[in-house]
Amino acid sequence: MQFWNQIIHTALLGTDKKQLVPAELGPVLSAIAEEVAPQPASKEEQFLQIASLAFNYRLAGVTVLQKKEFTISTAVVEEKEYCSAAATRVLKDILLEESLPLLKFWLQACQYKKRLVTPDLLPVILKTGAAQKALQQVIIDCGGKRAEWLSQFNTDWKFSSGISREELWQTGTPEQRRVILQQLRKEDPAMALEWIQQTWPQEDANTKADFIKILLISLSENDITFLERLSNEKSKKVKDEALALLKKIPTSSIVQQYWNIIKQSLLVKKEKALLGMVNKTVLQVGHPSSIDETIFKTGIEKLSNNKEFTDEDYIAYQLMQNIPLSFYEAQWQLKPEEIIDLFQKNSASKRFLPALVLSIVHFSDERWAIFFMQYCTTFYTDIIPLLPVKQQEYYSNKFFTDQPENIIHHATQREHEWGPELAASILRHAAKSPYQYNRSFFNQHIHLIPFAIAAELERFTPTDDGFRVMWSNTSGYILKLLSLKIQTLKAFNE
Repeated sequence: MQFWNQIIHTALLGTDKKQLVPAELGPVLSAIAEEVAPQPASKEEQFLQIASLAFNYRLAGVTVLQKKEFTISTAVVEEKEYCSAAATRVLKDILLEESLPLLKFWLQACQYKKRLVTPDLLPVILKTGAAQKALQQVIIDCGGKRAEWLSQFNTDWKFSSGISREELWQTGTPEQRRVILQQLRKEDPAMALEWIQQTWPQEDANTKADFIKILLISLSENDITFLERLSNEKSKKVKDEALALLKKIPTSSIVQQYWNIIKQSLLVKKEKALLGMVNKTVLQVGHPSSIDETIFKTGIEKLSNNKEFTDEDYIAYQLMQNIPLSFYEAQWQLKPEEIIDLFQKNSASKRFLPALVLSIVHFSDERWAIFFMQYCTTFYTDIIPLLPVKQQEYYSNKFFTDQPENIIHHATQREHEWGPELAASILRHAAKSPYQYNRSFFNQHIHLIPFAIAAELERFTPTDDGFRVMWSNTSGYILKLLSLKIQTLKAFNE
């Protein structure tokens, strides 16, 4: 429709510079345009009349392009059974609630029972998977052959197309490649590293940085050689990401460099006590005779921003955050409880306890997390996620009154449901802060709330009149979400 381009061109230039005439509309419309606008009152009126005619002509439609060779194959017959009518009804209700945790809960139940989503709901499930990468694998399992077949009609659904991982790695979108790499890193870390190195020269800086972050999965000393080689990269972002990972590998040269400084600063000595009759072990915090200036290029700050620490102490504090506590065990030949006791004995060394906690978190040291909870007189909530489930529950309940917000923050990061006591404490606290803990909060974390708490929701009603009404609405919503969880389990267990 070349004439439409002429109309747009005239509109942009203005009728004073260019006048549209009927002859420019082509043989089909020019004769009609002569009849519609034979003697216009002005150039503007003639333009508007001709444009109106052309616009209506366009609205009349066009003939669809015919391609006789194109054929659509039918979907392959499914190998697994579709889920029951009851399960399908629950899925529809969950989709109406727009609760991703409940959708994940339903899909995992469907996956466990080796069932499939019914064809009528597959498009909306695939659309959700395109936006929620974490759900893609379970959607593939629950989508079956029909999901693979549908993926040919929408590029956003290609994650369910059945294409091999090697092909997706080579030709997929950036997001698809990241997902594939994450999966492979969990299953075969060495192969994932090999894939990265094969395509490394062709990747841009942002992609390289993303891939380095994925190496955090199953990170080990086998990654050191590759990561250390990245110090020659042009991109600062890439070098920083590589350095961050090297700091998490105890045998890396950077961690060893930090340790060589710290073991000169912390000295364990035997002193006489009780008139020289008893030996007492003490920890002395000093300063090394010299410090390699290169550490200040690795993220260690030279000047203290904390009044409690001198510049030298602050450097030591930062280095200790990046040193595994197992190093102290080997160096001093002491048990974890003895090391913790040494740091707690006097105010000079006790200041460094938070640095030890940061080290535990930094290296995800589950063993030392347990020791710290048992033998340290100060409670640190940051250690909770590293504890076994039963201990997480125990310490969360024990210290909930003192640090409710921190406890709730860590509780919402879990994969497993809260225990009845912790759930009751969280809901009781939430009822008193309805603006912070609203419907959205419970929608996001409903998978963590146990069914048994449903009967107790009324007990958490606050005394404040305004909050009482809000909690009544919120608790009703919680009951609705819990009901969907129960219905899901029943539907897949019938």
